[in-house]
Amino acid sequence: MKVFIAVLLALALAAGLAVAIQKDAGYILIAYGQTTVEMTIWVGLAVLTVFLLLVMFIFVSLRRGAKVGDSIGSFWSVRRAVRGRSHTTLGMIAFIEGNWAKARKLLTDSAKDTETPLINYLLAARASNQLGDAPGSRHYLGLAEQTSNKASIAVALTQAEMQVDNGRLEEALATLTRARRNAERHPSVLTLLKQVYIGLRDWSALLALIPDLRKHSGLSEERLAELERQALMGQLEHLAQQGDVTGLQQWWKHVPRSWHKDAGLLLAYSRVLVAAGDSSNAEKLLRQSLKLQWHNDLLKFYGLIAGSDLAKQLSTAEAWQKDHSDDPVLLLTLGRLSLRNEQWGKAREYFEQAYQRSPNAEVCFELGRLMTNLDEPAAAARFTQEALQLQGQSLPSLPQPSLSSRSV
Repeated sequence: MKVFIAVLLALALAAGLAVAIQKDAGYILIAYGQTTVEMTIWVGLAVLTVFLLLVMFIFVSLRRGAKVGDSIGSFWSVRRAVRGRSHTTLGMIAFIEGNWAKARKLLTDSAKDTETPLINYLLAARASNQLGDAPGSRHYLGLAEQTSNKASIAVALTQAEMQVDNGRLEEALATLTRARRNAERHPSVLTLLKQVYIGLRDWSALLALIPDLRKHSGLSEERLAELERQALMGQLEHLAQQGDVTGLQQWWKHVPRSWHKDAGLLLAYSRVLVAAGDSSNAEKLLRQSLKLQWHNDLLKFYGLIAGSDLAKQLSTAEAWQKDHSDDPVLLLTLGRLSLRNEQWGKAREYFEQAYQRSPNAEVCFELGRLMTNLDEPAAAARFTQEALQLQGQSLPSLPQPSLSSRSV
């Protein structure tokens, strides 16, 4: 029905147009310079209509051509992107498998066709490092830094990690120092700095780093305490090599007060003082510490120190019996302090009490030595043999010549 109406309207329009043309054809004159063009108005309208239709046709054709070009361009872009992702994945697989040359080729070939070229270049730099290609590694780090204005920290961390792996700790420290200016609180920068300071045995720098590690690294308090102890022990070891008593005492004053109660650090510091010739201060320090905390290792070392007043040192230890009368370590310590005071009978009594409570190798050796010097060879041999057995050093049971057979 619609088609029929449209046909009727078209016929009516054509009939009206024919009548109008027969009634008055109109006149158009176009002049340009010496050239003139004459035509009826209806012919002019027909020419104009044809011209407009031609323009519309050209416009539509160009638009369709552009769409076709875009489609073709989009097709190749998608194809490159798919290829880039595929090669990047294969490159990562090769990297994980340790196939460094293959990984580097795949990652660099696909870097321009992937959305994450930074990762490609960083992994290519690591692969080059594994291949021993230092110039190649630097080249890919440079390309990685150009991929984004936010890539500097990632590039610096990668470079520092490779320098640490290659044992170039001084270079790694310089790299991380520059990176820290831009990312002072970055956890990975702080963690790598910790590793570098330990490798360089720069204990003062490690101690200065610990507050930042506590705030930003995510390390547990237990691990931070281990690092602080390691740094303090490292400083103490360095001072011990110098043998400077004044330097040791100044260092101890600057050690955080909380660490003055640490038995391990106390014992190490006391040993260094004794080795440096300052037994008097070592005895005083241990005496004060044992009043605050009872610790077997500190107590045992107290018995090995010759303080400035040996009689007072013995009486001090004897006073501890009031609260620790059955402590075998205290009894061993009292026996040794009695020996220093040349009180042989008292030393024997304390050693025998320690033996009764805990018959260990150390007490047996002390008794064996004392019995030898008291001219009791049988008791000395018995305690010495027992000490060896307690240490797992006893001789196998084998036939031995008797005294009677040796006299024949």
